[in-house]
This record gives sequence, C-alpha cells and structure tokens, in this order.
Amino acid sequence: MIQRIQTVYMALVAVLCSVSLCSTIGRFANETDVVASFTNFCFSTDVKADITGPWPFAVLLIIVLLLTVMSIFLFNHRMRQLRLVVFTTILLVGYLGAYAFIVWLYLQQLASAGVEAHYELAFAALYPVVCIILNCMAIHGIRKDEALIRSLDRLR
Repeated sequence: MIQRIQTVYMALVAVLCSVSLCSTIGRFANETDVVASFTNFCFSTDVKADITGPWPFAVLLIIVLLLTVMSIFLFNHRMRQLRLVVFTTILLVGYLGAYAFIVWLYLQQLASAGVEAHYELAFAALYPVVCIILNCMAIHGIRKDEALIRSLDRLR
C-alpha cells in the first residue's frame, strides 16, 4: 500500500536528496572572504590549485534518489523494498565518509597552494544525515508491516 508511513519517509528522502543536489554544501573561507564554494557538482575557486570536481557526490546522490523512488513503488515486495532502503542507507553513510575525506583533501590542496582557509559547513550538507534517519524510520515501518502480514498469515 503506497499510503503507508514508510512511503512518506522515503518521499522525504527523495526530496532532501534533490534539494541537496542543487544546493551549496559548504565553502572554504579565510578571515576576509570566501576562497572557494563547494557543491555536489563542482568546486569553484579562484586559487590555482590542482583540484578536481566532486562529481562522485552527485552520482551517489542521484543513485540514492533513483533507488529511493524505485523502492517507494515496491510496496508489494516488502523484503525487496527493505533491501533497497538498507542499501541506500549504506550509500548515504559512504557519501558522508567521502564528503569528510574530500573536504580534508581540499583543505590540504588549498594549503599546498599557499591559501589559509577553514571550512564552513552549509545547512544542505546535513540533509544526508536527515536522510539516514528517515531511512532508519522507513526500515522500521517496513519491518512492522512485514511482521503484521506474517502474523495474519498464521491466523488463516
């Protein structure tokens, strides 16, 4: 049934992933001005440093978005839906780990280019954390539905 609470959680995950794709997730700044801006698709800076774009972040979020939308419509196959939600949660945890590593790497590359900067986290960078929490709530709802269906099968 598509009107279950886990569908609402997964729809919120899809919306937050979409918003996170389009938003700035952080910036590198020093005391006077912004040195660089950081989004899921690009890293814009005026500094001459050998910095590649963070396009794998965008790919991960697009995969999470597609799998979440696909799992919404798998309400008849709860175990498959559960596996997809668990997989998207693992991808989001990997996204956060890669995010921390890339920020550290960019700080090192900016320092090697002679630029002192610190990282300022944007609010949109916290959306994957909220998505992980919503996925855990969806997993709980899917398991509860599966337990209900199994208990009804025993009564027949």
